[in-house]
Amino acid sequence: MKETFWYWFFRILVGTMRFLWHFLLSFKYGGKGKVVSPVTNPLLLKSATKLAQEIREGKLKSEEVVQAYIDRILEVEPLINNGRPLFSRMQMKEREVDSLIASGSYSSEYLNENPS
Repeated sequence: MKETFWYWFFRILVGTMRFLWHFLLSFKYGGKGKVVSPVTNPLLLKSATKLAQEIREGKLKSEEVVQAYIDRILEVEPLINNGRPLFSRMQMKEREVDSLIASGSYSSEYLNENPS
């Protein structure tokens, strides 16, 4: 009986302290944050499926798509503190994809069936 009393006492005490801590933090961080600007690049508004289709058909280069996303990340990065080490790997891969499509080695149908 005594053990259950202390168990519930500490449980209620810790719960109350957590509530008060979160309540106090909400005053410090609960205000309206910075607002991210709306998307202006039309490439960012297309679905991934549509972008992939246009890249396979040669209407669009993957380099353009990746650059549009990099520009957007750099635009909003100060607001969300996103890291940038991924960019160089993405840019290398986009050049491989563009050269593969430009070579004409694979048809659009083949690329649709084998996305990897």
